[in-house]
Amino acid sequence: MKLLLLCSFVLLCGLTSAMRKQGVGVRGKLLCGTQPLANAKVKIVDTDTGPDPDDTLDEKTTDSRGHFQLDGTTRELTDIDPVLYIWHDCYDADTPCQRKVTIKLPKKYIHSGTVENWIELGEMNMEGHFAEEDRECVH
Repeated sequence: MKLLLLCSFVLLCGLTSAMRKQGVGVRGKLLCGTQPLANAKVKIVDTDTGPDPDDTLDEKTTDSRGHFQLDGTTRELTDIDPVLYIWHDCYDADTPCQRKVTIKLPKKYIHSGTVENWIELGEMNMEGHFAEEDRECVH
């Protein structure tokens, strides 16, 4: 019994040390037409498959000028699969729930704890429709 506990402890310690700290930093400005899109919710998530739940790396809302800057980390054995979610009501105020846009982020920007290269999205006009878009009431 003691040997089983010791082996489990050693295995758990080895697995924990194998988990790599990884993150991504993204920033940009959201517009609704020519106006800044203030108070839009933005979130970086590491999407996972199987029983492992998705990990939120960072989330905020855009400022009064539509700007946002997100940077967060998690620990994973394999490379993270980062995505940016944006929830907004640009040209959509009368429709229930919010528009949710999903943007897959390039893996080449993954860092090990400190952002070295930001993903610069620049200005994005959210009044158009995106290929990766749906609706979500709870987020």
